[in-house]
Amino acid sequence: MAIRKSASSQVKLKVALLGFGGMGHFHATQYADQKDCELIAIVDKDPRKFQQLAAKINLGESGDVSLKGVHQYASYEEMMTVEKPDMVDICLPCDLHAEYAIRALQDGLHVLCEKPMARSVKEADQMIAAAKKAKKKLMIAQCLRFDPVYGAFKKIHDSGKYGKLLRMQAQRLSEAAKGTENWYRDAKRSGGAVLDLHLHDVDFLQYLFGSIPGSVSTTGVFTAGTGRASGGLDELLTHYDFGNGALVVAEGSWLYPQWFCNLSAVYEKATVYLEGNKITIYQQDKKNQVKEIKGKKNGYWEEIAYFAKCVLTKKDPVQCLPESTRDSIRIAFAEEKSAAERKIIKL
Repeated sequence: MAIRKSASSQVKLKVALLGFGGMGHFHATQYADQKDCELIAIVDKDPRKFQQLAAKINLGESGDVSLKGVHQYASYEEMMTVEKPDMVDICLPCDLHAEYAIRALQDGLHVLCEKPMARSVKEADQMIAAAKKAKKKLMIAQCLRFDPVYGAFKKIHDSGKYGKLLRMQAQRLSEAAKGTENWYRDAKRSGGAVLDLHLHDVDFLQYLFGSIPGSVSTTGVFTAGTGRASGGLDELLTHYDFGNGALVVAEGSWLYPQWFCNLSAVYEKATVYLEGNKITIYQQDKKNQVKEIKGKKNGYWEEIAYFAKCVLTKKDPVQCLPESTRDSIRIAFAEEKSAAERKIIKL
C-alpha cells in the first residue's frame, strides 16, 4: 500500500476525492486535521467547481475548503496516471457510485462512498463482490451512524433505562436540491427523496434495531408531471414492522420550504426527543433533562476517520458494513414499491 508519512512520522493514507459538488465540498472540509489520512487530489469534470471553495446544501454551509497542495483533475483516468492514492472518497451523483467504486476497487484502492450505496440492490451486490475479490475495504458514508447526537440517542435506547419502546418516529423534511446539482431533480439518477434524503432515517432505524423490518407500508406522493422535486417518490410516510411490538414510523419529503428533522422515542418511563444537537428526556413528574451534545467532530469527520483507521489496522468497518447499507437501500426500494402498489411489502 502506497502510504505517506507526515513530518511527525505519522502514517497517512493518500485520498483522492471524486466529485466536488455540494457533498464533495462537505467531505473535502473534513480532511484538514485527519490523523490517518490526507486529501491529495480532487476530480471533477467541471473546472468551475475548483473556483468555488464553499458550497451550500439543504443541511447548511460546507465551510471553506483549502486546496493548497491538493491536485485537481478533470477525470478519474487522468488522476490515476499521475497520483498513487490509497483510497478514494466518492461524492459523485448516485447513479455513478457503483461504476466508480468497482473501478477503484479493481485498481487496488479502498473505497469510501457517499450514500445511497447504489441505484439498485444488484449494483450494491456487485460493489460488495468487487471489494471481496480485490481484498480491499468498502464502506458507505451513512453519516448518522457516526454522528455524536444520534450516537447518544442510540446509547439511551440500548441502555433499556426507560423500559419497553412503545413508539418511534423520524422526520426529515426539506426543499429539493437547488443550484448546479441538477441531477438530484432526476429521479432516475438520484432516486428522489426516498433514496437520497429519507434513506438517512431508514439506515439509522436499521442500525438502531440491528435488523431489517419484516415488512413496510408506505403512502406517498410521486411528483412526476408536477414540475416539482425529482419526479420520483418525494413525499412519504412509512410504517415499519420490526417485530418489537412498537409503532415505528418515518416521514421524508423534498416538498417542504425549509430543512427540518427530528427523532423521537416513547418508552414506558420516558419520551426522548432529538432535534439539532439536543436530546430532551421527558419523564412523568420529573424535571426534563436536556442534553446538549457537543461532539469534538461531526459525523462526516468521524466516518472518514473511522474508515481510515479500519484500512490501516486491516479491520472490517463493522460499524457500517456494506452488507448492512445494501439492506438499507433494499428497504427504501420496498417502500417505493409499497407506495406505488398501495400494499404492504414483506422483506
